[in-house]
Amino acid sequence: MKKSAFDDFIAAIRSDDIARQEDAANKVCALKDPVSLSHILCVLKEEDPLTQRVMLWALRNYSSELDYAQYLHYLSSEDLGVREAALMLFMDGGQPAVDTLVAGISSADMPTQYASVQALGQFRVPGAIPALISASSSSEQDIREIAVMSLGIYHDQAVVPTLVSALQDIPTVRLAALSGLRGRQLSAEELSAVSLSLTDEREDIRAAAVYVLDGLTPGSLTADSSPYVRRALASVTAEIPVLITLCGDADPSVRSAAAESVRKQKLHLEDTLLPLLSDPVPGVRRAAASALGNSERSDVVPALIACLGDPKPGIRAAAAASLGSIGGQPVILALKEAANTENPILAGIIKNALMTAEGKK
Repeated sequence: MKKSAFDDFIAAIRSDDIARQEDAANKVCALKDPVSLSHILCVLKEEDPLTQRVMLWALRNYSSELDYAQYLHYLSSEDLGVREAALMLFMDGGQPAVDTLVAGISSADMPTQYASVQALGQFRVPGAIPALISASSSSEQDIREIAVMSLGIYHDQAVVPTLVSALQDIPTVRLAALSGLRGRQLSAEELSAVSLSLTDEREDIRAAAVYVLDGLTPGSLTADSSPYVRRALASVTAEIPVLITLCGDADPSVRSAAAESVRKQKLHLEDTLLPLLSDPVPGVRRAAASALGNSERSDVVPALIACLGDPKPGIRAAAAASLGSIGGQPVILALKEAANTENPILAGIIKNALMTAEGKK
């Protein structure tokens, strides 16, 4: 492309006309000829975030011709759009881009180190793991945190020992490590190390440990001082006595989470859930109404029918859905009557529930 035509595109990108901007940017990003590459690189050097973004996007068409070290500093730009465009450029760059980021971890420039570690966390390439493990022992706290966070994205079991070791680090690193350990198969020794976090002074770390331990979390955490932790326990436990206790918790968010857990596990805890239909907090009543949809007890039907008169439409909707799952003539009659509502969303939910109930005849 001729320089004059390219300059016209740049002028359009820098104009106040959104339509002209988008059209010019799309045309620049479609360029692939060698002459245009020199134009793109020249404009990229200008301190204008908008054109820098477009030029970085355009460079993706020349990925095999680039020296990625020249573009590393854009990953730590103050402009979010520039950082995102630079990351996409590196992600298209294959092994040369990965090698540049690995080298960037050893840079004397802290922003470059941080950006390189952060970017490698997005790549999910095995070759990045050794460099990230090395960065996890950096003397800089921010680098360790982002390295551990980046390692957590990798499914490779090789990262687990590093994540477990990071549980001895500062709180932000411990939290990043627990996030990375969630959902993994851990040995008894590794689970024991995670269990130590259940006594951490920070509630977010204790809760994160609960999500890692999952069903192995001890029910004694019902006595934890933090609703955040008790709520986490409610979402992972399958112990019926624990769920019954949490359904009666002083904090409504815990009661709601416990009722939701009962619903997901399709447990029959009617004696625990029925009183929650009268809970002063709407979210708890809604969760209980939803959880009772698995019941086969006759006394549940009139209780849910009564909920069709609740002032909160979300609770009426939950009750209707549960009644539809239960079925029966009293349910059909109640749903037909409740369908006379001016709330179109609620009316649709009740209609679907009615169809489900009628299908059970």
